[in-house]
Amino acid sequence: MKRIIEKALLTSCLLAVLLLTACDCADREERIAEARERQGLADALVEAEPLSVGAQLYRDKTCNTCHGDDGINPLLPSYPILARQGEAYALKQMMDIKSGARASGQAAAMKPIIEGVTDEEIAILATFIAEELGGDLPVGTGNVDEESTGAKLFRAKTCTACHGKDAVSPILATYPKIAGHPAGYALQQMMDIKSGARANGMAVAGMKGVMHLVNEDEIGHLAKYIASLPR
Repeated sequence: MKRIIEKALLTSCLLAVLLLTACDCADREERIAEARERQGLADALVEAEPLSVGAQLYRDKTCNTCHGDDGINPLLPSYPILARQGEAYALKQMMDIKSGARASGQAAAMKPIIEGVTDEEIAILATFIAEELGGDLPVGTGNVDEESTGAKLFRAKTCTACHGKDAVSPILATYPKIAGHPAGYALQQMMDIKSGARANGMAVAGMKGVMHLVNEDEIGHLAKYIASLPR
Protein backbone atom coordinates (compact mmCIF):
# COMPACT_ATOMS: atom_id res chain seq x y z
CA MET A 1 0.00 0.00 0.00
CA LYS A 2 2.85 2.30 0.90
CA ARG A 3 4.50 1.68 -2.47
CA ILE A 4 1.27 2.40 -4.31
CA ILE A 5 0.95 5.76 -2.52
CA GLU A 6 4.58 6.59 -3.29
CA LYS A 7 4.07 5.79 -6.98
CA ALA A 8 0.93 7.95 -7.07
CA LEU A 9 2.77 10.86 -5.48
CA LEU A 10 5.65 10.47 -7.93
CA THR A 11 3.27 10.38 -10.86
CA SER A 12 1.53 13.53 -9.59
CA CYS A 13 4.85 15.33 -9.24
CA LEU A 14 5.86 14.34 -12.75
CA LEU A 15 2.56 15.58 -14.14
CA ALA A 16 2.95 18.85 -12.25
CA VAL A 17 6.46 19.31 -13.65
CA LEU A 18 5.23 18.59 -17.16
CA LEU A 19 2.36 21.05 -16.76
CA LEU A 20 4.67 23.76 -15.45
CA THR A 21 7.07 23.10 -18.27
CA ALA A 22 4.21 23.35 -20.78
CA CYS A 23 3.04 26.61 -19.20
CA ASP A 24 6.57 27.98 -19.26
CA CYS A 25 6.87 27.05 -22.93
CA ALA A 26 3.54 28.64 -23.79
CA ASP A 27 4.40 31.74 -21.79
CA ARG A 28 7.81 31.91 -23.44
CA GLU A 29 6.32 31.57 -26.91
CA GLU A 30 3.76 34.26 -26.10
CA ARG A 31 6.48 36.59 -24.88
CA ILE A 32 8.58 35.88 -27.95
CA ALA A 33 5.60 36.68 -30.18
CA GLU A 34 4.98 39.93 -28.31
CA ALA A 35 8.65 40.87 -28.60
CA ARG A 36 8.62 40.17 -32.32
CA GLU A 37 5.49 42.30 -32.73
CA ARG A 38 7.11 45.17 -30.83
CA GLN A 39 10.25 44.82 -32.92
CA GLY A 40 8.15 44.90 -36.08
CA LEU A 41 6.49 48.12 -34.95
CA ALA A 42 9.85 49.58 -34.05
CA ASP A 43 11.26 48.64 -37.45
CA ALA A 44 8.27 50.27 -39.16
CA LEU A 45 8.85 53.47 -37.20
CA VAL A 46 12.53 53.48 -38.10
CA GLU A 47 11.72 52.92 -41.77
CA ALA A 48 9.08 55.70 -41.84
CA GLU A 49 10.26 58.78 -43.67
CA PRO A 50 11.03 61.60 -41.22
CA LEU A 51 9.00 64.81 -41.47
CA SER A 52 10.52 67.82 -43.18
CA VAL A 53 11.13 70.94 -41.11
CA GLY A 54 8.07 72.58 -42.67
CA ALA A 55 5.83 69.56 -42.07
CA GLN A 56 6.97 69.35 -38.45
CA LEU A 57 6.28 73.06 -37.94
CA TYR A 58 2.85 72.68 -39.55
CA ARG A 59 2.01 70.12 -36.86
CA ASP A 60 3.83 71.74 -33.97
CA LYS A 61 2.08 75.07 -34.55
CA THR A 62 -1.28 73.23 -34.80
CA CYS A 63 -1.97 74.47 -38.36
CA ASN A 64 -3.44 71.04 -39.12
CA THR A 65 -6.12 71.49 -36.44
CA CYS A 66 -8.04 74.01 -38.57
CA HIS A 67 -6.64 73.44 -42.06
CA GLY A 68 -6.35 69.65 -42.04
CA ASP A 69 -3.31 67.37 -42.14
CA ASP A 70 -3.20 67.64 -45.93
CA GLY A 71 -4.27 71.30 -46.17
CA ILE A 72 -7.25 70.20 -48.24
CA ASN A 73 -9.90 69.32 -45.66
CA PRO A 74 -10.31 72.30 -43.32
CA LEU A 75 -12.25 72.08 -40.09
CA LEU A 76 -14.90 74.52 -41.35
CA PRO A 77 -15.99 75.57 -44.86
CA SER A 78 -15.14 79.15 -43.87
CA TYR A 79 -11.43 78.18 -43.71
CA PRO A 80 -9.26 78.26 -46.85
CA ILE A 81 -7.62 75.39 -48.71
CA LEU A 82 -3.90 75.89 -48.07
CA ALA A 83 -2.47 73.07 -50.17
CA ARG A 84 -0.27 74.33 -53.03
CA GLN A 85 -1.08 77.99 -52.36
CA GLY A 86 1.51 80.41 -53.74
CA GLU A 87 4.49 80.93 -51.43
CA ALA A 88 4.60 84.73 -51.63
CA TYR A 89 0.85 85.01 -51.05
CA ALA A 90 0.88 82.57 -48.11
CA LEU A 91 3.80 84.44 -46.55
CA LYS A 92 2.09 87.83 -46.86
CA GLN A 93 -1.22 86.63 -45.42
CA MET A 94 0.43 85.06 -42.37
CA MET A 95 2.46 88.21 -41.78
CA ASP A 96 -0.65 90.39 -42.22
CA ILE A 97 -2.66 88.31 -39.76
CA LYS A 98 0.21 88.45 -37.29
CA SER A 99 0.50 92.25 -37.58
CA GLY A 100 -3.27 92.77 -37.54
CA ALA A 101 -3.40 94.15 -41.09
CA ARG A 102 -5.77 91.33 -41.97
CA ALA A 103 -8.39 90.95 -39.27
CA SER A 104 -11.60 89.99 -41.05
CA GLY A 105 -13.40 86.66 -40.79
CA GLN A 106 -11.50 83.78 -39.20
CA ALA A 107 -8.24 85.78 -39.16
CA ALA A 108 -9.13 86.86 -35.62
CA ALA A 109 -9.08 83.21 -34.51
CA MET A 110 -5.71 82.63 -36.14
CA LYS A 111 -3.99 85.74 -34.76
CA PRO A 112 -3.17 84.39 -31.26
CA ILE A 113 -1.71 81.27 -32.87
CA ILE A 114 0.43 83.05 -35.46
CA GLU A 115 1.75 85.41 -32.79
CA GLY A 116 3.64 82.41 -31.41
CA VAL A 117 5.34 81.78 -34.76
CA THR A 118 8.57 83.62 -35.61
CA ASP A 119 9.05 85.37 -38.95
CA GLU A 120 11.61 82.74 -39.90
CA GLU A 121 9.13 79.95 -39.12
CA ILE A 122 6.45 81.73 -41.14
CA ALA A 123 8.81 81.75 -44.13
CA ILE A 124 9.42 78.00 -43.70
CA LEU A 125 5.68 77.35 -43.45
CA ALA A 126 5.01 79.39 -46.60
CA THR A 127 7.50 77.27 -48.55
CA PHE A 128 6.01 74.06 -47.13
CA ILE A 129 2.48 75.17 -48.06
CA ALA A 130 3.53 75.97 -51.63
CA GLU A 131 5.79 73.00 -52.32
CA GLU A 132 4.78 70.07 -50.11
CA LEU A 133 1.37 70.42 -48.51
CA GLY A 134 -1.29 68.29 -50.15
CA GLY A 135 1.13 66.49 -52.42
CA ASP A 136 -0.69 65.37 -55.55
CA LEU A 137 -4.08 65.03 -53.87
CA PRO A 138 -6.95 66.66 -55.79
CA VAL A 139 -8.30 70.02 -54.72
CA GLY A 140 -11.75 71.27 -55.74
CA THR A 141 -15.06 69.44 -56.08
CA GLY A 142 -14.24 68.48 -59.66
CA ASN A 143 -17.73 69.28 -60.93
CA VAL A 144 -16.59 72.02 -63.30
CA ASP A 145 -19.26 73.41 -65.61
CA GLU A 146 -17.83 76.03 -67.96
CA GLU A 147 -21.34 76.93 -69.07
CA SER A 148 -22.59 77.62 -65.55
CA THR A 149 -23.57 81.09 -64.42
CA GLY A 150 -20.51 81.19 -62.18
CA ALA A 151 -18.15 80.29 -65.02
CA LYS A 152 -19.61 82.96 -67.26
CA LEU A 153 -19.39 85.52 -64.47
CA PHE A 154 -15.77 84.55 -63.77
CA ARG A 155 -14.94 85.59 -67.32
CA ALA A 156 -17.31 88.55 -67.60
CA LYS A 157 -16.24 90.17 -64.32
CA THR A 158 -12.57 89.96 -65.39
CA CYS A 159 -11.57 87.57 -62.57
CA THR A 160 -9.29 85.89 -65.12
CA ALA A 161 -7.23 89.08 -65.52
CA CYS A 162 -5.68 88.73 -62.05
CA HIS A 163 -6.24 85.10 -61.08
CA GLY A 164 -5.74 83.43 -64.45
CA LYS A 165 -8.18 81.51 -66.61
CA ASP A 166 -7.66 78.43 -64.44
CA ALA A 167 -7.70 80.39 -61.16
CA VAL A 168 -4.26 78.97 -60.30
CA SER A 169 -2.10 81.25 -62.45
CA PRO A 170 -2.30 84.69 -60.82
CA ILE A 171 -0.72 87.61 -62.60
CA LEU A 172 1.45 88.37 -59.55
CA ALA A 173 2.97 86.05 -56.95
CA THR A 174 1.26 88.01 -54.17
CA TYR A 175 -2.16 87.25 -55.67
CA PRO A 176 -3.84 84.03 -54.47
CA LYS A 177 -4.58 80.79 -56.25
CA ILE A 178 -8.30 80.73 -55.63
CA ALA A 179 -9.26 77.46 -57.35
CA GLY A 180 -10.75 74.87 -55.03
CA HIS A 181 -11.45 77.10 -52.05
CA PRO A 182 -14.61 76.04 -50.19
CA ALA A 183 -17.58 78.03 -51.49
CA GLY A 184 -18.19 79.38 -47.97
CA TYR A 185 -14.67 80.76 -47.73
CA ALA A 186 -14.66 82.22 -51.26
CA LEU A 187 -18.01 83.89 -50.67
CA GLN A 188 -16.94 85.39 -47.33
CA GLN A 189 -13.72 86.83 -48.78
CA MET A 190 -15.52 88.45 -51.71
CA MET A 191 -18.15 89.91 -49.39
CA ASP A 192 -15.47 91.20 -46.98
CA ILE A 193 -13.48 92.80 -49.80
CA LYS A 194 -16.64 94.34 -51.22
CA SER A 195 -17.65 95.78 -47.83
CA GLY A 196 -14.13 96.88 -46.92
CA ALA A 197 -13.90 94.52 -43.92
CA ARG A 198 -10.85 93.00 -45.54
CA ALA A 199 -8.40 95.62 -46.78
CA ASN A 200 -4.88 94.23 -46.43
CA GLY A 201 -2.68 95.27 -49.33
CA MET A 202 -2.92 96.88 -52.73
CA ALA A 203 -4.17 93.68 -54.36
CA VAL A 204 -7.25 93.70 -52.12
CA ALA A 205 -7.74 97.41 -52.76
CA GLY A 206 -7.67 96.73 -56.51
CA MET A 207 -10.20 93.93 -56.18
CA LYS A 208 -12.52 96.12 -54.14
CA GLY A 209 -13.14 98.25 -57.23
CA VAL A 210 -14.08 95.13 -59.21
CA MET A 211 -16.36 93.77 -56.49
CA HIS A 212 -18.51 96.90 -56.63
CA LEU A 213 -19.59 95.62 -60.04
CA VAL A 214 -20.70 92.27 -58.63
CA ASN A 215 -23.93 91.86 -56.66
CA GLU A 216 -24.47 89.36 -53.82
CA ASP A 217 -26.33 86.87 -56.00
CA GLU A 218 -23.46 86.87 -58.51
CA ILE A 219 -20.93 86.43 -55.70
CA GLY A 220 -22.77 83.24 -54.70
CA HIS A 221 -22.49 81.85 -58.23
CA LEU A 222 -18.82 82.78 -58.41
CA ALA A 223 -18.10 81.06 -55.09
CA LYS A 224 -19.64 77.79 -56.27
CA TYR A 225 -17.67 77.89 -59.52
CA ILE A 226 -14.41 78.65 -57.70
CA ALA A 227 -15.00 75.69 -55.37
CA SER A 228 -15.33 73.34 -58.33
CA LEU A 229 -12.01 74.26 -59.93
CA PRO A 230 -8.97 71.98 -59.51
CA ARG A 231 -5.69 73.28 -58.10
